[in-house]
Amino acid sequence: MKIIEKIKNYKYKNKLLTVWGIILILYLVLLGNIKRLETLATFPAIAINVQDLVGHVKANPNIEKVNIQKANGENINGLYLNKNAEKTVYYFHWNGGPLNYFYSEIEYIGGLGYNVMAYDYPGYGKSTGMPYKENVEESSQVFYEYIKTKKNLVDQEIIIWWYSVGTAVATDFASKNDFEKIILISPLASRYDMSKKFFWFPIQQLLFRNNSFITKNLVKTFSQPALIIHGNVDSIVPYNHWEIVYNNYGAENKEFKNKTFIEIDGFSHNYIIDVYGKALEDKFLKFLNTWFIDKDKSVYLLWGDDKKIWEEQSNNYKKIFLADLESDNSITKFVNSSVPFDNKTYVPENLINFTSEYISSNKYNPKLRAEMIPSLTALAKEFHKEFGIKFQVNSAYRSYLYQKGIKDRGCPDNICAKAGYSEHQSGLWFDIFAIESESYWKNRSDLWSYYKWLDKNAAQYGFTNTYQKGIEIDGYDIEPWHWRYVWKELATHLSQNKITIAEFYKSQKK
Repeated sequence: MKIIEKIKNYKYKNKLLTVWGIILILYLVLLGNIKRLETLATFPAIAINVQDLVGHVKANPNIEKVNIQKANGENINGLYLNKNAEKTVYYFHWNGGPLNYFYSEIEYIGGLGYNVMAYDYPGYGKSTGMPYKENVEESSQVFYEYIKTKKNLVDQEIIIWWYSVGTAVATDFASKNDFEKIILISPLASRYDMSKKFFWFPIQQLLFRNNSFITKNLVKTFSQPALIIHGNVDSIVPYNHWEIVYNNYGAENKEFKNKTFIEIDGFSHNYIIDVYGKALEDKFLKFLNTWFIDKDKSVYLLWGDDKKIWEEQSNNYKKIFLADLESDNSITKFVNSSVPFDNKTYVPENLINFTSEYISSNKYNPKLRAEMIPSLTALAKEFHKEFGIKFQVNSAYRSYLYQKGIKDRGCPDNICAKAGYSEHQSGLWFDIFAIESESYWKNRSDLWSYYKWLDKNAAQYGFTNTYQKGIEIDGYDIEPWHWRYVWKELATHLSQNKITIAEFYKSQKK
């Protein structure tokens, strides 16, 4: 019996040793691969071929593809959406797929009136390598420095916009760079905090893995305005993460109050912009153009029933803010007697001849910018239908030297702009039918009827009469014949509010 008991004890000990041996081997395997496993958990799309799922997405023609090779030979694939805007958003996408998976969000941001730069994390899309924390940090910086140099960006005019895991990536970037504002959508507090969701404690600690992507700590030192958005039934990034990040944001400065939170009731994690983009548009624009949404309130609850109301309230809001009045090549560039082109000898790149079935000119080979020709043609066609004659453009694009020649011949300042200060130089302005005094125009009943018709109808095609209120307001005498293209949105805004572009410019400057 003792021999049998010894055999049983021996077998039991062997089994126990075997079990512990297996556990030890598994532990050692986990220990050796924890970095890769943690990375796969954070960036799961590198293990899933999602390219075919998004292959049908058509990129905006204004999206410039960017490819950079890092010093270690790995590629960074990215893009730059050029909206000819003064400021640029650095967008950090979430982990569900490559960049073309997020074109709708990128174009949404562009629609708010901003350029957008973004790149694929290592292992995503055409970017190579693994999205280890150090690789992602390096790629974020390399891509930024490349675009910053190529597009002449200014740090203080960069807005950081991140979503989900992008909040972790962007926080690391933001902690090392200057920026103007920051938007966090469904932010995660840290990798340890994410582990608590699945394992009730930070399992990485058992494997001697330090916490990383610690958004909640890094934001303590931030002093730039912040907007945070989170769905309150988020099944991926726990809802309480927003509160951790929000409470810590700017915590090292006890007086810091430049932060706003929007809670979306009954919403989970993915596609907040796709579903609530229209409703949030007004809030984004108020935050981007000031820093607050409501001076007396910093936390909002967006109920499903409120979505329609928020959408209706935002319908006309963006018309005020889309205009880039500063860039020489902007459709809405402002120029008058005291505000010149940045490059006084500026020449538009896309000038074309515009005469057609409905448009004539008394000048040889007149030119305007190509972007406005479809709208001008539509306006001229409607004009022809109304009056039975062609829309006559007497003066269109004028070069710097051409304008200099006019001034050298003695044309007075109240009528003729100095070279570099003329709207005609942009290729977006034109004079119609007569270039005479206002009294001459008013004494011609036919010309006066044309002007009144344009005043009533031109805005819907994107045109506005630049000089309506005299030198004190517009910089030049009243010129009912002087029209320009500014996009339909801004032209309608000017017409509805009975203001000139000079008045709009002054309001924006304020």
